[in-house]
Order: sequence, then structure tokens, then C-alpha cells
Amino acid sequence: MTRRVAVVLTALLAGCASSGTTTAREPSAPIEGTYDYTATLPGQQVQGRLRVLGDTIIVVPNNDYCQPVLGPPSPLVIRYTCNGPGRFESLSLTLDRRNPVQFSKWAASYRVQKQRQVCRRTAIQNGREVCVETGTETYEDTESRSGTLQVRRASP
Repeated sequence: MTRRVAVVLTALLAGCASSGTTTAREPSAPIEGTYDYTATLPGQQVQGRLRVLGDTIIVVPNNDYCQPVLGPPSPLVIRYTCNGPGRFESLSLTLDRRNPVQFSKWAASYRVQKQRQVCRRTAIQNGREVCVETGTETYEDTESRSGTLQVRRASP
């Protein structure tokens, strides 16, 4: 009886695992067409259009420039890199081939100004070098953010 229960449980788990993965990525309507997209980056939005034609997705940004990432094709996604708008150094779009409306994403790296305390002057005290004057220094650093690309079918 224990072996029979294990076989039934294995069959049930396999059925449950495979039932949601295929259909969850499938859109409810044909995906070919034109879509508007918005990437909501910190402090700004990047917008444009996607043209879905068969197994290809073409990115047409409102501003800036995007190009497909070269490399072996993926059956799941198409990747684009875009020149970074404003303070952003780079922007990448990962577009889901089967359901671009629900599963497409963006990632960006951008410059931020930060401050840190630095030692401006040292002196020898009791035979050791110690900091006797500090100050604030401003510097640039790069941070990254990512999120879901908002995609909706364009109005006719």
C-alpha cells in the first residue's frame, strides 16, 4: 500500500507541476500587434512602442536608441539594450516572447551622488598618526534598479 500511495502522489505532483507552467505564460489573445510600453525608473519614465511580429519583437523608443542584444537566440525572451536617458548609464529590456504584456522587465544602472567622511589632515600624537581634521567629500557611484515593464496594447 505504501508503494501505491507514493506512485499516486508522484503522478499528482507531476500533473500539478506541469499544468500551470505552460498556460500561465500564454496570453488570452493573439500577441501580434503594436503595444505601448513604460519603464518607471527612479525619477523618470521611459516610453515607447513594441511591434510584435511572429517570433520577433521590435522596440521603438519615444526618445533615445535601443538595439537587440547579439548572441544565441532564446526561445523565451528577446533582450534590448538602450542608451541611458538622463542620469542613467544603461537601460535593458527583457521582452517575453510568449506574453510580453505580463512578463517583460527592465533593468537600469544610473549615477548617484553620495557623500562620505574623509580625513583632511593627520598629525603624529603619542607616536601614532591620527586624523585631526575630517571633512565631507562628494562622489559619484553607480546603482542598479529593475522592475516590471508596463506593456499594454496600443490604441488603433
